[in-house]
Parts: sequence; C-alpha cells; structure tokens
Amino acid sequence: MKLSEAEEGLDKHVHDLIDICPHCGAKSHIERQWAGSHILANRNAEFYVIFRCKPCRRLILKTFFLLQNEYSRDENFEIKGWDEKFPAVIDDQLTEEELAFIDPEVLLDYKEALKCMSIGADRAACSMFRRALQSSLVILGANPKDDLIKQINSLPSLPEDIKDWAHQIRIFGNWGAHPDVDQLKNVEPEDTEEVHDFLAKFFMYTFVMPEKVKRSRVRRDEKVKVNDHADK
Repeated sequence: MKLSEAEEGLDKHVHDLIDICPHCGAKSHIERQWAGSHILANRNAEFYVIFRCKPCRRLILKTFFLLQNEYSRDENFEIKGWDEKFPAVIDDQLTEEELAFIDPEVLLDYKEALKCMSIGADRAACSMFRRALQSSLVILGANPKDDLIKQINSLPSLPEDIKDWAHQIRIFGNWGAHPDVDQLKNVEPEDTEEVHDFLAKFFMYTFVMPEKVKRSRVRRDEKVKVNDHADK
C-alpha cells in the first residue's frame, strides 16, 4: 500500500468513531476534524487525526501507524492500526463509578493532576495531587490552616500505616508556597506515579469504601423491611 492510498482510505472511511473520551470519560461518538501524515526516519508512517467528542466538545488526537516493508525500496506499507491517544487516559487506579464517590472539588484537582501527568508535567501533577490530598484531609476534619504534615497527623480516623505512607512519600514531605522551599525541583516520573498510586488508594479507603458500605447497609435494611411487610 502506498501512502497516498492510505490517505485516501482514511479520508473515505474514517469520519467518526466510537471511543472513550479522555476528557469526559464517556464512551462516545467522536468526529474527525483534521488529519495529516508524516514519514518517519525509519520509513514507517504515522497519521495524526484530530477528533472532537460530541458530548463534551473537546479535542482528541489519535495516531494511526503504518509499517514500511524494510525489504522494499518503494513505498510498501502495511497497516498496524491505531496507536496512541492524547491526552492519555492514565487513571488505571479508580473507575468512573468509584470517582463518583469523591467530593467534586477534590475530583477536579485529581483529574487536572492526571492531565498534567499524561503530558509529563510532573511538577504540576504533583502540585495538583497535593492539593487534592489536602482538600480531602480538610473534608475529613483537618484544620485548613495547618500544613500538610500536621493535617495528616491530626486525623484519628486515619490508621497509622496510611499516615506513615503519606509521610514517607518525599514529594509530600515539606511542600511550601514558594519555589525555594516547595521540594519540587527534582520530580521524576516515578515520584508522580507513586503519589498517584498513594492518592488513589487513599481515596478508596477514605471515600469510596465507606460510601459503598453505607449504601449496601441501606439496601439490606430496605430488603429486611420489604420482607417483614410481606410476612405480615
């Protein structure tokens, strides 16, 4: 297949798709807005296709990959298929159902951190993860005027292992309001991943599971009432 043939096929057949939108999280109809291609140094080719999500109206970039036959001197591409999607969907920790149990303001900060993380903006991601954590601690009863360390220590509802984990994460250790003291100078992707992993588990422990238990208890109580009423 020549590149021109691939371009013609893309133009003819790819007008819209059903895909998971990385912005709103919905499995939705996305419409093609623009497409371009580029031949790489190794002679493979990549298409860059921009779509718009119909529900949230935000833009998504997807890449489509073609492999050049290395034994052919002419264009002789084989279709590999869709390759990457941006912004990346990187939250493999919590489902949309579980995210619904988290306070909306906290969730905004958490999702913004994920977007920063998806483009390698590790300092920005850690700052927003920290903001989400601190807001969560305030919701749980911590003094909003205290620093992060005091807020973690002040909550009797948190078990010691959760507190220890939070304290051992270096990036949470001594954040401040100014660049010279915020400990964000040398953030590595591994730091961001560790903070993300901790915060997702923290949300699961503090918000998701308690609410699931509460709802389960309500359902059981309602079932008992229905059975008691039927017996009468």
